Amino acid sequence: MKYKKIFYGMSAGYLVLFFILSFVYRGNELALLRIGQLNILPVLVGTVVLLRVAFRSEARMRTFWLLIAASSFCYLISLLLILSETLSGRGTSSSVGIADLFWEAEGALLLLALLVLVYQQLRGLRLMQYLLDTSIFMSTTAVLSWSLLIAPMFKNPSADPGWFSAYINLSYPIIDLGNIFLLSLLLFANQSLGNARTDMTFLLSVLLLALGDSAHLHMQLNGTYVPGSPIDLTWTASVLLLTAAGIESLDSSRTDRRSRISPKVKARLSWFRRLLPYVSLLALFAIILEELSEFNIMVIGNAFAVLLIIMRLILTFAENDYLLGRLSQTVDFKEHEANHDALTGLPNRRKFDDELCKAVERASAENGQLALLFFDLDRFKHINDSLGHTVGDQLLRAVAERLQEYIPASHLLARQGGDEFTVLLDPLEGEVEAYRTIAAVEEVFKQPITVNGTALYTSVSIGAAIYPRDGETADELMRGADMAMHEAKKNRHQKSLFFEPALRDRLAYKVELEHEMRGAIERGEISLHYQLQKNIQNCGIVGVEALIRWNHPTLGSISPVEFIPVAEETGMIIPMGEWVLREACLQQIRWIREGFGSLRMSVNVSPYQFQDELFVEKILHTLRETEVDPESITLEVTESLAIRDVEKVSAQLKLLRETGIKLAIDDFGTGYASLKYLRTFEPNLLKIDRFFVDGIDRQAERGDMVEAIIAIGRSLNMEVLAEGVETEQQLQFLRAAGCDEVQGYLLSRPLPAVEVEKLLRGPYRMIGSL
Repeated sequence: MKYKKIFYGMSAGYLVLFFILSFVYRGNELALLRIGQLNILPVLVGTVVLLRVAFRSEARMRTFWLLIAASSFCYLISLLLILSETLSGRGTSSSVGIADLFWEAEGALLLLALLVLVYQQLRGLRLMQYLLDTSIFMSTTAVLSWSLLIAPMFKNPSADPGWFSAYINLSYPIIDLGNIFLLSLLLFANQSLGNARTDMTFLLSVLLLALGDSAHLHMQLNGTYVPGSPIDLTWTASVLLLTAAGIESLDSSRTDRRSRISPKVKARLSWFRRLLPYVSLLALFAIILEELSEFNIMVIGNAFAVLLIIMRLILTFAENDYLLGRLSQTVDFKEHEANHDALTGLPNRRKFDDELCKAVERASAENGQLALLFFDLDRFKHINDSLGHTVGDQLLRAVAERLQEYIPASHLLARQGGDEFTVLLDPLEGEVEAYRTIAAVEEVFKQPITVNGTALYTSVSIGAAIYPRDGETADELMRGADMAMHEAKKNRHQKSLFFEPALRDRLAYKVELEHEMRGAIERGEISLHYQLQKNIQNCGIVGVEALIRWNHPTLGSISPVEFIPVAEETGMIIPMGEWVLREACLQQIRWIREGFGSLRMSVNVSPYQFQDELFVEKILHTLRETEVDPESITLEVTESLAIRDVEKVSAQLKLLRETGIKLAIDDFGTGYASLKYLRTFEPNLLKIDRFFVDGIDRQAERGDMVEAIIAIGRSLNMEVLAEGVETEQQLQFLRAAGCDEVQGYLLSRPLPAVEVEKLLRGPYRMIGSL
């Protein structure tokens, strides 16, 4: 509440002032009576505040705080009744009166409030257990109070012998002990009233009320109580503490309900709670035995039987504790299994996601920052496929151990699955901390990891996202870091990237391409363009390369660089590749029929198409269906094909070569191929990538590389074709170096079939220079 500190300060000041006044005027009954009437003001304020607390509390706690406010109101009524008696000139009597009834109602309503809370927070058998424990304790307490307090009062000739007086005096200790007992049960069961401060102030209030009632009862029985005595301070302080407990319960920032006591202390308190009712029962039997005037075998036998029953219950408690301990161990083990990766022992995806959500909530509440790193091992699938899954698992375990050595324990390291790992930096002290952690991850992979005596070299691609800059939810951060990681995997030079909004835009564009790509062939949006290929030694057009094009009605012309990777990721490259081959074969047949001769038709094949078990059969079926001569078809593959299942790919290519189909290695010099793979795949044609051709007439180094590739082709009896030829100087250099064929803008751009036919029919401007 807004004025909480003011209330606390004024309450403390009032209590100090009351104590000083009651001490100064001790012995002066009239002055003490006036001083006691001052308590009306703080109790009135406390009652009003408690009502406000009740109406501002959660619905489940509203009844509880309303009963507490009613308890304070009853105390206020009792003070007003005493004031009324004083003003009317009747003074105050040492005997029990109507004011005492409201005094008793204060404690009774407090007891009722605690019973309501017990009913709300404890259910089923547990509720019945607590109510029975309370009933045992309170019934034995009533008997003890009667024996020790009330019965002697009746024997005292100066005491009030009436039953009403006996009832009131008997109710004080029973209700107060019941309040203490119920509140203790709740706190032992770790059932909070709201937060730790609420629990503490409420407990102090109940203890002060019990202390005040006990002292009042003692003074009342001895006829020494006077309103305004220092003992009145305990009741007023109790009401003010109740009010403070209500105020603290409204503080939502302190609603941490974690256990406030250690497991060992909690176990001891649990035993104390369970034995307390039976201890009171034993005390009762001890008094009964003491008051026996003569030996009574029935009473002694019953007492002994009850003692044996209590001992049996204690043994049952011990057995239950043992079984619950075993169950708790099993639950903890299963919980650990559910939240940790079985292979590496690291927290798993479930645990990481849970901690990330909590971290985002904390950062949001505290206006803090956190960072998420998402990374995986490069070419891990290649290690798995070539060396086996056992080696792959050992590698992951070794990586996890090394990561734990390099990454601070304050950061949460987890395995997402496969070869993917995540790190949570919470809180983040600045971006420099994220960079340091990225550097630590990269350091792990700078040295080889030895598995079964084999040194394995691997690298890592890392994506990072920062809250709240890159996302305001756990899901947004995970997606952002994942996107950055995949972008880093494509980047040859920078293997760690922070998320940027442009990545989200690119992903959205890719998703749109994937959606629009489905049915693009049926809608007639996909077509083929052809680029001429010419032999520069005999100056003849030898073939064309079929190049796919996508013209979307709203997105316009979409580059193959954009949509081919999407087709490969989604698997749509397989039906798309089948369509390209069929369309190229049909065009080949049309050109033959129109008299252009048997031009070599080169068709690009994605490495992903080789994963299709029916890849070879589909190609041969297309050739048979279109009646194209297999020797006029050349399949172009990239060097990246060499890093896949070499034996399987080699067998597929052998079957294709046996039918007469030719093979070309595209973009040679930019990938992973080696002389070993060239001999294994036995290509007919090497295509020099445009990267090497560009600048060969200006840079000696590139010219030397082109000459070396041509020499490799000649040594292996392969023809060599240079791509991207755009100038006359490049053409002359290639001819002098012994290159067989060229392809590029100098000859022609990729054109529709109709435009290619015009070039083949009409005069060709390049003929003269060749």
